[in-house]
Amino acid sequence: MKYYPEFEALLMEQEAGATTLLFKYINVLKRFFTESEDLTYDEKKENMNEFYKMVIKAHPLVAIFPNINKYLMENKGNMINLLDAFEEKINTNIEATVNKSLELIKKHNKVFTFSHSSIVRKAIMNASRENIPISVSLTEARPVCEGTALAKYLSTINVPVSLYTDAAMELAIDSSDMVLVGTDWYWNGGFVNKIGTHSALRIAYEREVPSYILVDSSKLMENAPSDWSKDVHDTTNILKELKENITIFNPFFESIWYRGVSGIIIDGQLKTFDKNGKLEV
Repeated sequence: MKYYPEFEALLMEQEAGATTLLFKYINVLKRFFTESEDLTYDEKKENMNEFYKMVIKAHPLVAIFPNINKYLMENKGNMINLLDAFEEKINTNIEATVNKSLELIKKHNKVFTFSHSSIVRKAIMNASRENIPISVSLTEARPVCEGTALAKYLSTINVPVSLYTDAAMELAIDSSDMVLVGTDWYWNGGFVNKIGTHSALRIAYEREVPSYILVDSSKLMENAPSDWSKDVHDTTNILKELKENITIFNPFFESIWYRGVSGIIIDGQLKTFDKNGKLEV
């Protein structure tokens, strides 16, 4: 298997959202297939599977990776063309979800979001471009502080931002009209997102603030993740020096049920949940 510095960086990436990671992965695969014309079709697939094993080990809670690997393994043809088609479909579905979300933002233009979802960021950007009077509240999303990074970015496109500490999440949501979050993995009974998302949705429900999940169907899985063992991260994010009698927990993700969530927009379609908190088909 060929070595690509950009692939090594992808494996180490902790801040980027699932879709951003996917597009980086697609670019690595395109480079590999472009430079591997001398390999047989089976050899290309064998190498591609090695890339997949490494990326799923590094990012086990990102549903897009098993989905794109299944797609490439099950479809025959020019691999670059297959990757282009997969990427185009995702972009089309994301655009549909973003456009649908603008209908909600027009009604509830003081938006709270948590972490740094690329699809939520795009929805906010498009609302700003269409001169919808939007403002955004968010918290830091420690320990990586993706929320702070999103706040800095939004400030550059003239979106008014209120940045709170994570401990002040309730105050931030209480002054918002709506909550928008993304997801890296969803199924009929719940979804996975940055840890702290469940708290945000619970607060929103208690405060009667509507909350919505924005996603495209490339992140759909049949079930919840079964292996959370890799969701263990650098303890120095929390405490620089190890201390006796202190055990540090630093998970990045959590599994969240739909109970109390107002709806989920999938490929531009607003869907709700039944009385048992399951996604209605």
